[in-house]
Amino acid sequence: MIAASLPRLSLLVCAMVLAGCTNQRSSENVFTVTKRLIEQRRAQPVTPDPKIVQAVATDALSRTTGPVLLYTLEDRKAVAVLRPIAENGAYQTWASYGSSERLSATTLNGVLVSTRGLGNDLMSSRVEPLLEVVSRREDGVATIQQRYLDGENQIVNLKSDCKITRGETEAVTSVAGSVQGVRMTAECWQANRSVVNSYLVDANGAVVQSRHWAGPTMGYSTIQRLR
Repeated sequence: MIAASLPRLSLLVCAMVLAGCTNQRSSENVFTVTKRLIEQRRAQPVTPDPKIVQAVATDALSRTTGPVLLYTLEDRKAVAVLRPIAENGAYQTWASYGSSERLSATTLNGVLVSTRGLGNDLMSSRVEPLLEVVSRREDGVATIQQRYLDGENQIVNLKSDCKITRGETEAVTSVAGSVQGVRMTAECWQANRSVVNSYLVDANGAVVQSRHWAGPTMGYSTIQRLR
């Protein structure tokens, strides 16, 4: 069931990438899904062209003064340029505009905590203990909880025990410019696997880039704040 759904899921997520590659009437803004991408359906996920991703990100930044995210699902070879559509306290929900598909991602301080409409979704997460350590840019330990949908559409609860270590200061460059922070790494152990997450944290404790494991069917999600 999972394997059969991947081509469609890759298509849907990738549709968010090229949203707005158009200079047509104002009702079709930077987040409008283009027909051209939908027509380029593939039997397997295809890595988006970096030049196209950069062009869309640049266009998004030029057309809005609000926050913009670059969201990557590595295993599905999909990239999206998103903007916020809702806030609930410290949680922000991001999505593409102009699309008939209900696709969204929710973050807490730059870390993915849930998705909707992507298939085998990450339903919810409790990552606050990890973020408390990461935002201080200190070594430490934390336990996180994630709930995701498996291939039978059943919710699975997953606990990860994480060891967090502080790395070096580094800079990440994007179309929006360069941002500097400390690289924090979290080695997380579960019942039958281990994963390694990483977070670039600025001097204010904000996660400006994260690579966070979102479940066995979604794999790693990378989120980078462009603005």
